[in-house]
Amino acid sequence: MDRIMFILCILMCVTTVAQTAGELVEDAVQLYETRHMKMENLDQARAVLEDVIEQEPMHVQALYELSHVYFLIGDKASTKEEKLELYNLGKDYGERAKKADKGCAEAHFWYMVNMGRIGQTKGVLNSLFMVPDIRDEIDMVLKIDPEHTGALDAKAMLYFELPGVLGGSLSKTIEYLNEAIALDSNYTLLYVDMAKAYIKKDDHDKARWFLDRAIQITDPTYPADHTLDDKPEALLLLEQIQEK
Repeated sequence: MDRIMFILCILMCVTTVAQTAGELVEDAVQLYETRHMKMENLDQARAVLEDVIEQEPMHVQALYELSHVYFLIGDKASTKEEKLELYNLGKDYGERAKKADKGCAEAHFWYMVNMGRIGQTKGVLNSLFMVPDIRDEIDMVLKIDPEHTGALDAKAMLYFELPGVLGGSLSKTIEYLNEAIALDSNYTLLYVDMAKAYIKKDDHDKARWFLDRAIQITDPTYPADHTLDDKPEALLLLEQIQEK
């Protein structure tokens, strides 16, 4: 009986540790999702996730959430060198998450997003060799989760960024963005990206419609992204095409 009680105690301790780690990760998610209220929340989220990973190096969610957080911090960095360092850290954590669980869509997604940002920061001509890997990762996410709106947006913007001779296509961009909007009509980044496609097509009336929609959504899927990134970018694009 004593042996059975001992085993039960060990199992309860393991379960408690796992639950505690999960709760800490959810706390970190709440922190970065409210960074528009207090920017220090982002650094606090990073610290929490790093602590979880120190205790549980193969905790998949902690790994891909930290990949996400480094992407967010990289976007706010002021120099190219800082951005690349942070995106590379995000890519590394995404890769670790993929190794921990090859079937995790978010692991592949944040790995790909950081890799894409590295490419954008270096410039298209200096990062064309990365395109096949980025495309493969997007396709992997959509294979795991065909309704992953972030991956649909990434696929759309890959077609947007690439020159036509290398497979770029505004019609494909619009097609995938429409698919994503049908799945999540409050995802404000989709409207900003759709506006960019129409600006590139010189259809400024449609671009204005999508930018106005991005600004006017009152219940965005990602409030911090809307407040800090999507709405300001929409306002800036509206100003740029005001006279056109």
